[in-house]
Amino acid sequence: MQKTALKGNVILEDKVLSGGVVLIEGEKISTVHSGESPLEEKDVSLMDYKDNFVSPGLVDLHHHGALGKDVMDGEVNSLEQICSYQARHGVTGFLGTIMSASLDSMLKAVEAVKNARQIQLPSEILGVHIEGPYSSPQRKGAQDPDFIREMSQEEIQVLIKALSGLKTLISLAPEVSNNRSFIKPLIEKGAVVSIGHSDATYEEALESFEDGISHATHLFNAMSGYHHRSPGVIGAVLDSPEVTAEVIADGLHIYPSALRLALAAKGPDKICLITDSIKAAGLDDGIYQMGNQEIELKGYEARLRKSRTLAGSVLTLNRAVKNALEWTGIAVNQAVNMTSLNPCRVIGLEHEMGSIQEGKYANLVVFDKEFKVLETYLKGRSVFKP
Repeated sequence: MQKTALKGNVILEDKVLSGGVVLIEGEKISTVHSGESPLEEKDVSLMDYKDNFVSPGLVDLHHHGALGKDVMDGEVNSLEQICSYQARHGVTGFLGTIMSASLDSMLKAVEAVKNARQIQLPSEILGVHIEGPYSSPQRKGAQDPDFIREMSQEEIQVLIKALSGLKTLISLAPEVSNNRSFIKPLIEKGAVVSIGHSDATYEEALESFEDGISHATHLFNAMSGYHHRSPGVIGAVLDSPEVTAEVIADGLHIYPSALRLALAAKGPDKICLITDSIKAAGLDDGIYQMGNQEIELKGYEARLRKSRTLAGSVLTLNRAVKNALEWTGIAVNQAVNMTSLNPCRVIGLEHEMGSIQEGKYANLVVFDKEFKVLETYLKGRSVFKP
């Protein structure tokens, strides 16, 4: 069996191991040690990354697309290109995220994800995040209002059947019609349910957490705001230690102090940095079509052309780590956990990936001090090197 040793500043769950060594055998990590003594194993290929970081591969719970391609294309070729883009930025696994659309379009996207998972890709599509269409019209954000609708028993049954075998995260507004009644049945079918695009009151949000909602979709964005006499969804999420929360740390969707507030309220173990990346990511400034709507990209800012509403981001997850470090002063391992171990915990994959630990998949990324990617490994094989 092929053995490869990666030497560098190894980012573990609880610390950074300076000059550490990660030994890979096949697809998995066999040992992690300090590197003070020479390797005793024979026939090992040593990759010495000097003072650079050897990190767990990043995991994005909320990614729509890049390079002009979208999960909603429903095409394996589009997903292949998205996966290549992800590997370039240190992402070894992500949830393909579905926007508000017709049921047929959603099912087509799910089928494409299933087909893409059958081939070898440079970043693994771990499952699906259904962000729409079960949203509040008042908090639609960039979701297409023509497709926002209440949950129905018939539609959910069809969708759950199609999603069988996939890790699934479903966002919903619990205050809309009878959406709340679907929370427990969805969880019983294996889905993780998230509050998102919701205009719920503080009390309604807390009641939905009691029903089993355990996650919050892009905290601070597209949800009822915080007021000291009406804390809304934001207040409920910050006030509920058991609920994890996504944050788009791009400096546009949130101000840096919002991330500091979230960390102070919830701690770094309950925050998941995400990109909410759209098809315009990786492209030049210009006008792009997103479903039935036009988006305009200028620099790092993507907005609906008509309403000027923020329309997802062109953030990359490695840049989100760098931003978190600069904005908050947290430790490197804590910032990386927010983009690796924490998201894996949300979808129940923490025993397989998300941290550098013996027996886990060798999903690894090598960063320089500025968190630019030097090399990405997926299940022990190098999938990207500039």
